[in-house]
Amino acid sequence: MALQLRQAEVADLPAIYRGEEHYIRTWEPAHEAAWRSELGRHLTRWVEHFNQLKIAVVDDRFAGYSLWVPDGACAELCTLHVDPALRRQGVGTALLQAYRRDAGLQGFTQLRLNVRPDNPASYLYQRAGFVWIGLTARGYRTYERSTLIP
Repeated sequence: MALQLRQAEVADLPAIYRGEEHYIRTWEPAHEAAWRSELGRHLTRWVEHFNQLKIAVVDDRFAGYSLWVPDGACAELCTLHVDPALRRQGVGTALLQAYRRDAGLQGFTQLRLNVRPDNPASYLYQRAGFVWIGLTARGYRTYERSTLIP
């Protein structure tokens, strides 16, 4: 398996849309209508933070993506998606490492993300050194870690 990470291109937006749609339909189907009504806001966020939008490619196939944004003193991971057929093969780990490295290079020392308590990605985040610090108002788990720890 040849895994490569690269900067997002405009041509990646349809695949990112499909990944986000897959997440909503799988994990939060009751919120799909609200998600669709906010699609313009999501697209704006993806484009405004294009420099923080990383694409994973496996054997010349779109394998996943991650997006983080500056949020005060933290670099917050907004989304990380791996093609279901390519999960548990290191794609998510590579995207997390790129997030940590890129945020650190931009001067951030603290990383943060929120995830549903029942989302199996929690194990990926914990293995990557993220520590659960509490719950959001919507019941998501908040995890943090330092960019300075290898």
